[in-house]
Amino acid sequence: MIIRIKKWFFQTPATKLSPLGIIMWWEVRRIPYNILIGVYGFISLLLFYFFILSSGYLQPGEDAVEPLVIVAAPFAINLAYTAGWIVELIMRYVFALQSPKIGPHLLKAGVVFSIVVASLPTVLWGCIYIKTRFE
Repeated sequence: MIIRIKKWFFQTPATKLSPLGIIMWWEVRRIPYNILIGVYGFISLLLFYFFILSSGYLQPGEDAVEPLVIVAAPFAINLAYTAGWIVELIMRYVFALQSPKIGPHLLKAGVVFSIVVASLPTVLWGCIYIKTRFE
């Protein structure tokens, strides 16, 4: 089932899409994208807090992250997602790139970028956790 979902998610359109068709191709995938990044982000956030609390690195009263960042992240992620179809439209219009593979390639790059960005704080604090455990 996961393979079918992945195949659909990154499916190259069979025909050349109109600008509205391009936007619809992206928007149909927004909710699955949000679920994927949301679940990954939640797991990453749990690990992030585990590493912070277990490392003993922070002093009482210090914050590891600005709390507003956690609230703003879903909005930023969706803004970046919207940029995907905007960039595709620009590439098709300005650069006359008409390949139907533009959207799926941009979406793959966006998913990878989102996962990397969501992972950075967790990886940083995971390294701090490991460092404090082996000192």
